[in-house]
Amino acid sequence: MIDIPPENEAEVKNRDLAIAAASQAAVACAELLRFAREGDGVMTGPFTTEVVEQLLDAAKMAMEVEGWDVDPDDRGQVYAAVANFLEGWA
Repeated sequence: MIDIPPENEAEVKNRDLAIAAASQAAVACAELLRFAREGDGVMTGPFTTEVVEQLLDAAKMAMEVEGWDVDPDDRGQVYAAVANFLEGWA
């Protein structure tokens, strides 16, 4: 793998967001796979973590990398709805 250095601070921020998004999505995917293999393993629900919130958080960060957080159209509305849903979660 070739590591290409970031060109500016915005790219550094976006790369950091991409790493965080991938981490959140990976944890959620691992829990989904655990549930698929083992079934409901906890008394409070099917998952041991907040899978939906983690996936939405990963999607929110990906949206920020793609600039959806500043889009005045439909994408911006989707971003705002997800951000509103997640407010106070993390």
